[in-house]
Amino acid sequence: MEKTNIQPINGIVEPDFLQYLTKTFKEWHELFENKTTLGARAISKLQWTLYGAKCNARYGFETVAKRHTAEDGEHFTVMIYKNKEEMQTGKPLYCFDTPIYE
Repeated sequence: MEKTNIQPINGIVEPDFLQYLTKTFKEWHELFENKTTLGARAISKLQWTLYGAKCNARYGFETVAKRHTAEDGEHFTVMIYKNKEEMQTGKPLYCFDTPIYE
């Protein structure tokens, strides 16, 4: 498995899950560069994986996964927060983003 410089904070998010997200978003970015539109099935699969990871996390965490329009086209973003309070007031622990459509 590919090594990353992302480390878990207080044991909230497992390193292998962060590696999975890094790899997934890298693949999705490569699809975008090759002019391939990301399908709804891939997005749905990731959202269920996020939900399962949240349920299995020792301390729990909150995620926001959204498809949105930016200046350079549509993007898909996943933000991981420590808890619900942090979602309202703080920055995410991790943020993954990739363009998916021009």
